[in-house]
Parts: sequence; structure tokens; C-alpha cells
Amino acid sequence: MKANKQRSATFLTRCLGVAAIAIGGLLLGAQPASAANCIQDVWKAHGNSQSLTCTANDVSLASVTNICVADGQGGCKNPPSCVAGQQFTFTADFTMPLTAQARYDLGLYIATDGGGSDGALTGACFDNVVTSANSPTFFNQDAVPGKAFQAGDLCGDITDGYNPQIIRQTITTTCVDTNGDGKLNLPWCTSWRQPGDNQVCDSTTPSPPTAAADFDAYPGSPSKCNCGNLNVDIFLETATIEVTKTASPTTVPETGGNVVYYVSVKNLATVVSVTLDSLDDDIYGDITTTGHDGITETTCTLATIPSGNVPGNPYQCQFTVAMGPGDKDDTVHDTVTACGTDSQNHTGLCDDDDALVTYTDVSTDPSLEKTAHATQAVQVDVEFLVAVTNNSTLDTLTLDSLSDDKFGSITAKHAAGGGFGEVVSTTCSTPQNIAPLGNYPCSFVGRITTTGLHTDVVSGAATDDDGVNYGAPPLQDSADVNITVTFP
Repeated sequence: MKANKQRSATFLTRCLGVAAIAIGGLLLGAQPASAANCIQDVWKAHGNSQSLTCTANDVSLASVTNICVADGQGGCKNPPSCVAGQQFTFTADFTMPLTAQARYDLGLYIATDGGGSDGALTGACFDNVVTSANSPTFFNQDAVPGKAFQAGDLCGDITDGYNPQIIRQTITTTCVDTNGDGKLNLPWCTSWRQPGDNQVCDSTTPSPPTAAADFDAYPGSPSKCNCGNLNVDIFLETATIEVTKTASPTTVPETGGNVVYYVSVKNLATVVSVTLDSLDDDIYGDITTTGHDGITETTCTLATIPSGNVPGNPYQCQFTVAMGPGDKDDTVHDTVTACGTDSQNHTGLCDDDDALVTYTDVSTDPSLEKTAHATQAVQVDVEFLVAVTNNSTLDTLTLDSLSDDKFGSITAKHAAGGGFGEVVSTTCSTPQNIAPLGNYPCSFVGRITTTGLHTDVVSGAATDDDGVNYGAPPLQDSADVNITVTFP
């Protein structure tokens, strides 16, 4: 115990001055200035040559609840998380239960360096004392009527009636997961004094920060401390990625064409980077290489994507595909999947996105040709040759009808009448399916009963397999026959 007790009033004023800070309905004391003194440092700084054994378990750290890890936007991360191996700060309720009779001057030590097998016994620590400023359950035996009063004792005590004691504190420590369950492991030690050794605890903050002797929360004997490693519901951060894919253009003609796919991969982590392990398309394969599956160009690579709102996040690239021919309204629906590993060696971090490209119709006009020559000069029966050609390289053409403005329907022979001449014979019939770049030839014999120049027009009607209708002018042609009579 320090010999100079004249600072008691000063410490009392300092502690009471911060007692009114409220967070989430609980009182938050000022964060200790020191993050260096572990429990054995403080013990030896008070003139003790023995090493601590910490074999008692009178007071322990049972739980850490109401956790807030700041999200940088004035709120708390949900769920709370940290990055493995890095320092971070969080605020929480630290619950210390009693398993024995009344104990005094409770201290809580948290390792800030990740700790070791001895909890917060040695190394770098964050040292705390239960005070009215940081504990919503604060109890001090000096305030109980009939108890021996020790003026200036500021440190909290614990009894059956005030069990457990809670410290609401802000801690800066190292994010470690020593048991591999994905949660923070928090090395700790508690200290107390037993009945008969309750001394005045009036110094609750080392001053200066390295002066371990200026801290009164230390064990009453080498055994009066307890150390452990608590699993806390703060999760080690694993990066996540978000993939966005778009196509330009989103349509190509039936004959095919080039499509450029734009790919964006965003690292959603706050600290860790992500290195891409693969960039694959379910139709076009590896989009970081060319010369396969129609990929003609690419800027995509297996890049490392930093975290945060910085250049390079998101990572963006593009690849070009030469799409072959297809039918009208056919679609190509493909998905790019990106997978990576973050800088904490979390693997299998994947996301995907798709894009849709649709084939549009290419209309090519068919053509019709007609020629005529007389087969019987005396009877004036004329054979007309008809040919319908499908000029499309993709679509099948269905010929639905053929008619002549002088002879009417030319798909069946018929007598003259109704304003039309006689069709003596015909090889023409409908419907007819004409393959791409194919043609349909036929002929009919029409009987002409007048002399002079005879001009008539054949027209057709057709539909391609995309539902496009064709008629005159592409399906129309004329032929001339000059009929003369020579007298002997």
C-alpha cells in the first residue's frame, strides 16, 4: 500500500467527476490511460517479490455482453466483428460473478496483445477497477451502515447481495481466435482482496500510464487472482465480394455479332483485401484468357482487390465474345462467377451475376421471276415459267399463294371466267417450304385469245419462320407476249 494517502481527496473528485457518462443506459467510466500493465506488473510494483499463482477462483469473468464495435458511421457493426491479428476497440458489459464470501477492490485485466497461456498475467494489458463511474452495479462496503469505514476507498466490492459486479468499459485489444471457432478469444485476469486485507483503494488510474505502482487493484496475496481466456461473440472478419455483370449490346442479329461483357467485382470488407482465384463464365469458360469458346479479347486478370472506398475497388474488366448465328428471339443467358481468398486466408469467397443477350430478326426480301414463250402459235397457248427464290441465309420461307392478274390462281387449271383467262395446265402448287438460299420453280400454260402485246403479272404471298409476311413488291414479276397473226 502506498504510504502517501494525501491524494485520496483528489482521486475521489476525479472519479466522481466522470460518473455521469451514460451509454445505452449503463454508466461508462473513462478509459484507463494505460494499456501496458498486466496483473503481475502491478503486483510486483507494490513491493511484492513473489510471482502470482492465481489459483483461486473467487471472482471470475463470466461473460461479455451488450457489445458495440463501431461501424465508422456512428453505429455498431451487426454482427460485431474484427480483423484477425489487428487491434480494434469495442465497448461492452464485463460480468464478474462471486463464488465465495465478500471480496474487495475488484480489478479486471484484459490482454491487449492477444495474450498467451497465462491470460492477462503478463504482457500488455488494459487494467480496470470497478468504480461508480464504470459499473451500473457498483457496491462499496464503506457505504454500508455499521461497517468499518475507510475514507477515500473508491474501488468496488462484491458480496452475495451485490453479485455479480459489472464493468461497462471500452477496450482496445488484439483480434485473435485461438480455438478456431471464428470468434474472439479474450485473455483476462481478475484480482481482489479477501476479508482482513481490505485496504484503501484510492488510485484507479496509473499516473503516469507506465507507473504500475499507481494502481490499487491488485491481489491481496499471490493466489487471490483468477485468469482465463473467454470466448466472446465478436466474429473475425471474413471478406465478401459482390459481382456485377452487364452486356453491350443486349441484342444481336440472327446472323450473329460481337458482344462485350463488363464485369465488376467489389470487395465489401472494411479492412482485408481479396485476391481472385478464378473468373469463370458458365458458357464461355475462363474469361481471363482468349482463343476459346468465342472469347476474342479480354482485360480480365486474377487481381488483388483492396478494401474500402479506394481506387481498384471494385475491380473492373471486360471480355468480348463473337456470337454465332441464332434464331429470332433466342437468348444467351450466361453467368460469371468470381472466387477469391482474403488476406486472412479465408478461401472460397464467391459471388456471381448473369447477363442476357437476345437474337433479333434479320428480314431479307425474297424475289419472283416470270418468263413466257408460246408453245402453240396457232392455239396461242403460252407457257409461263415461275421461280420463287428464298434469299435468306437463315430463315425457311413458306410460299402461301401464287396468282396472275390475267389468269387468276395459277395453282390449279380452270376454264376462263370471272374476268380471268383459262389456265390450261399447271405444275404450280402451294403451300411450298423453300429452304434458305433455295428456290421453287413451276410453270403454267395460259390460253390467250387476243392478239397484240399481252402483259400479265404474277404475285405471291409468303411467310418466313420468324413470322414475317412477304408479298408485292418483292414477290411480283411480269412477262410480255406479243401475239400476231400471219395470213398465208
